[in-house]
Amino acid sequence: MPFFTRNAESYEPLSHAASQWSSEAINGAAVAGLGAYAAETAHGDAGFVPARFTIDLFRQPKFQPLTVRAERVRDGRTIRVTDVRIEQAEKLVARASVVLVRRTADPPGTRWQANESPQYPPPHLLASIARPGIYWGSDGYADSWSSSMSGHQNAGRKRLWIDQTDLLAGEQTSPFVRAATVGELTNTLTSWGDSGIGFINHDFTMVMARVPNGSAIGIEAELHMSDSGIAVGAASMFDRQGRFAVCSVSSVAHAVSSLDVSTTSDDWGNHRSSGAERMEVINDRNTVGS
Repeated sequence: MPFFTRNAESYEPLSHAASQWSSEAINGAAVAGLGAYAAETAHGDAGFVPARFTIDLFRQPKFQPLTVRAERVRDGRTIRVTDVRIEQAEKLVARASVVLVRRTADPPGTRWQANESPQYPPPHLLASIARPGIYWGSDGYADSWSSSMSGHQNAGRKRLWIDQTDLLAGEQTSPFVRAATVGELTNTLTSWGDSGIGFINHDFTMVMARVPNGSAIGIEAELHMSDSGIAVGAASMFDRQGRFAVCSVSSVAHAVSSLDVSTTSDDWGNHRSSGAERMEVINDRNTVGS
């Protein structure tokens, strides 16, 4: 169940690309993955590795085809920068920037690092995760981890372990693109409290020390702060070898209500419901980007 199928000139969304907020919109993870894919396929090569990915999500795309264009804006000996435009019906819906750098060696010396290790699912869950598949975790859940999202609507710290679906039908997703689709869930983890997900993000940034190893990726909330309806969230990403990236989002409060997932279906990536039950939130994001 990939996010998109590729046509001659566009990318057609599939059911897994539908937003939780409205079945008539494309979710941010799918859009972020498409931006990362465009930059990497057009301007990546073996000599450079991705170090930063940023995307501005200033217009919620409808559940319709997207077109993508990548342009190299800097090509130096040690750094390469690519800008990506994601459009729908000739309107710009998102803009991404990718920084690739040439790998070297760490300088000598010892530097401070956080001692806390990320919290992984227990071994039996790590060994049995479906592909694709997901486990949700939170400090406020009695068993810490479960395959059900709805059971983790609490005020505790959130995390997940996910073997993400592929971005495009018939193509294996690269580690960088897979990380981008998972990292965009930072807002879900950091804005989700005991009354639901209260903020909607209008950007996402991922800075990477390396790309992930393996298809399964973990992400854990590290920070949330808000004032007057404006929020900042941060999360760390990890694989079986440890942490490899830090993500951040800025977001605004939903004008109407939070997304209550306490009774939502856990089949959230596999179907589209009929109708546009949450289009007021889509309009909120379009207003932010206008």
